[in-house]
Amino acid sequence: MHSANILVTDRSPESAEHINSLLRNSGIKVHVIHVQTSSEIKRALDHDSPVLILYVNPDEADAPLEEINQLASAFSVPVALFADLENPEELAKALARTPCFVINSAEEDLLTDSVSRLIKNSEINLNHERQQQYLEELEHRYNLLLDSSRDAIAYVHEGLHVYTNRAYLEALGMKDDSEVAGLSLLEMLDAGETNLKTFFKGLSKGQFPTEALEVKVARPDDTRFEAKLVFSPARFDGEDCIQMMMQRNDSANELAAELERLRKTDPLTRLHNRKAFSEILDECIATGPARDAAAVLYIESDGIDGLQDELTDETMDEFLVDLAGIIQQAIEEGDTAARVSDHSFAVLVHRNSNAQLEQAGEDILAAYRGHIVEIGERALSASCSIGMSTVGRLAMNSPEILARARKAQAEAAVSGDSLVIYRPQLTAVESLDGEQEWLERIKFALGNQDFYSVQQSIVDLDGEGEQMMENITFMRGENGDHPPLDYQAVADRMDLAGTIDRNIIPGLLKTFVDSEERQIISVSNNSIIDYSFPGWFADQMKASCTEGDRVILQIAANAAQTNLRPAQRLMKELKPLGCHLAISLFDAERRSLQLLEHLDISYVKIHPSLTNDLTANTKNQESVSKIVEAAEAHDVLVIADEIEDTSSLAVLWQSGVKLIAGAFLRESSQVLAN
Repeated sequence: MHSANILVTDRSPESAEHINSLLRNSGIKVHVIHVQTSSEIKRALDHDSPVLILYVNPDEADAPLEEINQLASAFSVPVALFADLENPEELAKALARTPCFVINSAEEDLLTDSVSRLIKNSEINLNHERQQQYLEELEHRYNLLLDSSRDAIAYVHEGLHVYTNRAYLEALGMKDDSEVAGLSLLEMLDAGETNLKTFFKGLSKGQFPTEALEVKVARPDDTRFEAKLVFSPARFDGEDCIQMMMQRNDSANELAAELERLRKTDPLTRLHNRKAFSEILDECIATGPARDAAAVLYIESDGIDGLQDELTDETMDEFLVDLAGIIQQAIEEGDTAARVSDHSFAVLVHRNSNAQLEQAGEDILAAYRGHIVEIGERALSASCSIGMSTVGRLAMNSPEILARARKAQAEAAVSGDSLVIYRPQLTAVESLDGEQEWLERIKFALGNQDFYSVQQSIVDLDGEGEQMMENITFMRGENGDHPPLDYQAVADRMDLAGTIDRNIIPGLLKTFVDSEERQIISVSNNSIIDYSFPGWFADQMKASCTEGDRVILQIAANAAQTNLRPAQRLMKELKPLGCHLAISLFDAERRSLQLLEHLDISYVKIHPSLTNDLTANTKNQESVSKIVEAAEAHDVLVIADEIEDTSSLAVLWQSGVKLIAGAFLRESSQVLAN
C-alpha cells in the first residue's frame, strides 16, 4: 500500500494531527495535510492528489461545505463530514446544503476502514490506467506491424472493408482506405462455383474453412489477378469481424522483391535503413558522385531528448514519421534519405557544386522551421540541426563520413536550427598534401621513439588538497617539437593515436611509482573506442605497481560527446581500480554540461578560450561561473589551464576555481618517458 494523501479541513491543526496518529497507528501509510481555506484546498487538490477530504467541525469551518464539495467534484475526490452524531440537527443542517458522506468521529474504526478502502480503490484505478496505457501502446505497435506487413490483410464485416493495410491497397492499386470504404467483396471477387453470399454468411456464424478460397480479384482499373484468401476471426475497434489475408498466386517474384525492399527499408518511416544507406554511400565512394559534388547531411531534431520525456512511444513514432515526410519533400530525385538511428536521419545529396550542397541543407532547415507537426490534438513546432560531410577523395568508407557528419551535427545542435560543415580542426595542416606529410611524420616518430612527455604542475590556490601533475605528450621535429594540438587530430583520424598512447603510457606509469602527486594522462579518441584498451591499461598499472587512485584519465569534451557510450564503458571498467576521470576543453554549452549527468567525472578543465583576458571579458566570467556552479552540483572540481598572468587569478578565485595551471607559475617542466 503506497503513501496516500488526505486533506483535513479545520481551523485548528489538532484534528489533522489526531487523525494522522490514528491512521498511522493502524498501519496505514498516509500523509495528512491540514487545510483551512478554499484557496488552500484548491492548491492541495492541484498538487497532492488526495484520496479523501475530511470536513471537521462544520459549524466552525472557514471554507463552506458546498464550496469544498464543488472543488472536490472537479477533481473526483470524495468529501466526508467527520463529526459525532450527538447533534443530529446540526448534521442535518450541513447535509441540507450539499450531499456528502458522513463518518462518525466517535467510531475510529469507521475512519480507518474507509481510508483503507479508498486507498485500495485508488491503487486499483491507478493500475487500471497503467494497464490501459500499456494496452493502447500495444495496439499502436500491433497496428504498426500490421500496416508494415508484406502480407495483404483486410478486416471485413458483412462483406465490406473496415480496415486494409498498405500491402492490400498496393495489391489493388489503390492509395488510401477511402477508395475501398464502399467496395463490396461480392463485387470484386469471383470464386467460381462457390456462392460468396452463402460463404460470407457462414463466416459471420463462425464457420471458417480449413482450406484457402481460390478467387479472381478485380481491381478498380479492370485488371485481374488470381489469389488465395485465408479467413480467421478478429476484432476491430471493439467489434467482431473477419480477417482476410490475400495471397497472390503470382507473388513469388513480388515476394522476392518485397523481401529485398524490407531488407533495405526502415519499417517506421519507409526510408532506407542505415545498412542500405551505408551500402549506397560506399558505392558512391568507390565509383564517384553521380554529379560534380556529393555530401552526407546528418539531421536530428532539436530538443529531441526533451521530447522523448514528453511524448509517449506512440506519439514519438508519429513525430518521426511526420519529419521523415518533411525530408522527402525537401530533397531532389536522385538523393537518398535514410533513418540511421532512433531519432536521426541522413541524406546523400548529389549536386553540381558545393554551394548547391549547402543550399540542400538550408532547404531542409527551412522546411523543418516552417512545419507544424500535428499529433492528435497537439501541434508541435520543429527545428533541426544538420551536419554536412562532403564525399571527397579522402573519404575512406561510409562509417567515417557518417561519423564526420554526426560530429558536425553535434556542433550545430549547440545553437540549434543551423547547418555546420565538417572541417578537420588542424592547426598546422592547411592542405591535403600537408595532412599526408603529418601522417608520415607521425609514423616516423613512432618508429624512432620521438614521442616524450612533459609534466606540468596544477596548484591549489588554497594550499590544501593533494598535489597534481598533468602529463603532456610532445613529438620531436626538425624545426621544434610539436604539442598535441599539432598532430593529435591527424593521428586520431588515421587510427594512430591509440598506438601513441600505448607507446607513451607504460613509461609514464613507471615514473609515477616514486612520486606522490595525482597524475593526469590524456586518452585519445582511438583509445576511448578501443574495447581492449581498459584491460591493457589495467595490466600496465599492475606491471608498474601504480595505485589507481593516483591516476586521472583525461578525455576532451568533444570526444566524450561523440563517444559517450565508449567513455562510459571505459570508466566502468577502470573505476573499480580507483581511476578518476577528467574532462578537458570544457565550456558552458549545453552539450558539455550534460556530460556531468552521464559520466562519473572527478575534474573538469575549463576551455582555455574562456580564461583568456578574463579580467576584461564579462561574458567569459559568466561562463566560468556557470561551469563552476554546474560542477559543484555534481561534486566535481574545476581546473583552469594555460593561465598566463596573475591578474586572472582573482577572478578565478571569486568564481570558485582553486586549481590552476599555466605559464604564470614560471616553473621548469619535467621531461619524462623519453
